[in-house]
Amino acid sequence: MAIPVSRETLLTCCHSGAWADAVLAKQPFQSMEKLIEGARSAWWNETPITGWLEAFAAHPRLGDRRGLAQRSGAFSDLSRDEQSSAAGAAEATLAALADWNARYEARFGHIFIACAAGTPADRMLAMVKQR
Repeated sequence: MAIPVSRETLLTCCHSGAWADAVLAKQPFQSMEKLIEGARSAWWNETPITGWLEAFAAHPRLGDRRGLAQRSGAFSDLSRDEQSSAAGAAEATLAALADWNARYEARFGHIFIACAAGTPADRMLAMVKQR
């Protein structure tokens, strides 16, 4: 039995229209494993750099409580959950994270992206400084 997948659902986990369209073109998916395989293939082999930048731009900056709070929908719910470990961070840590995020964006042309799930703000700060 095929797993139903919609563009809207795909965009909640990766906000790139080109990627979502490439995944949809691979349907039907007979298992979750095949869906994940197709999604990975679409990202690495079929999504142009503009699609990557679209996905990056949809992400809230790490530690940006205000920006995260202003977003709505399932994608932002996932981002809020992922960044929840930074919720108790000191204001000084969040300010430093914002500063280093801005430096990263100025240097590379897009925001700093990392898997933040379960990662405290001070560790995220060390990660962005390292890059």
